[in-house]
Amino acid sequence: MEEIREVLFSVEDRVMTITIDNPDTKNGLDWIGLNQLADCYEFAMEHDDVLVMIITGNKQYFYTGGRVNPAVSGESQRYADAIERLTTLQDNNTKPIIAAISGHCLKAGMGIVAGADFAIAREGVEFGFPEIRMGGVPMMVMAETIDSMPKKFALEAYCSSWNFSAQKAYTMGLINAVTNDEDFWPTVEKYVRIFKDTPSSLISMTRKAYEELSRNPERSERRKIAMKMLRENVLTEMEKGKTSYNV
Repeated sequence: MEEIREVLFSVEDRVMTITIDNPDTKNGLDWIGLNQLADCYEFAMEHDDVLVMIITGNKQYFYTGGRVNPAVSGESQRYADAIERLTTLQDNNTKPIIAAISGHCLKAGMGIVAGADFAIAREGVEFGFPEIRMGGVPMMVMAETIDSMPKKFALEAYCSSWNFSAQKAYTMGLINAVTNDEDFWPTVEKYVRIFKDTPSSLISMTRKAYEELSRNPERSERRKIAMKMLRENVLTEMEKGKTSYNV
C-alpha cells in the first residue's frame, strides 16, 4: 500500500520548500506525516546545498499540530516516537527557516512560527491556541512560544483560546510581515534573498551570536561572549579573506 503524502518538499536554487498539505485534518499530521516532516529536516541537515528552508501549508491552514487515535493499537507509541524524532531534529537543525503562513496557524503551527528565523503571513490568516477549548492544556507549544509574546497577551491567548489576527501577530513581533495574496510569495522571496545575497558564514555567526546572547540576561556576560566570538570567529574569518568589513 502506497504511503499517503501529508508533507511534500522540493529543492530549487538552494531553497528547500516544505509544504504541509493534509486538508482532511485541517493540515494536522498523524505519526506518518510527522515522520515525513522529520524526513525534510533530516534531508536539509544532510545536504550542504540546502541554504534555507521554507515551511508552508495550503491556503486554508498552515499547520495545526498532531493527530493521534489512541484507540488504534500501537498508534500512541508511534505518534510519541514521531514527535520525539521531529523535535530532536528541530533542536539540532542549523539551517535558517522561513515560515510562509498561507493559512490559519494553530497549536503546534505556532511553535514552528516562533522557531522560524522569519515569518510572513497572508492577510486574513488567524493564529491561536485552541487547546483549552478542546479540553487540553497548551504546555508543549507554550514551551516554544512563551518568549515570543508579551506576558499578558500570551496568557490571554493560552487561556481564552481566542484566535487573533495576522495584524495582531505582526504588532507583537511574532511575524515579520502581513501581505495580500498577490504580494505573499514575492515577500517570501525578499526574505529568501537575505540568505542568498549574504555570505553564509556571516549568517551562521550572526544566528549563533543571537542564540547565545539571548540566553544570557546579564549585559556583562553578553559582552564577554560577544568579545570571544569577535576574536575567535569574526576576525578569524576576516583574516582568511572570506569576508570584508570596511566600506
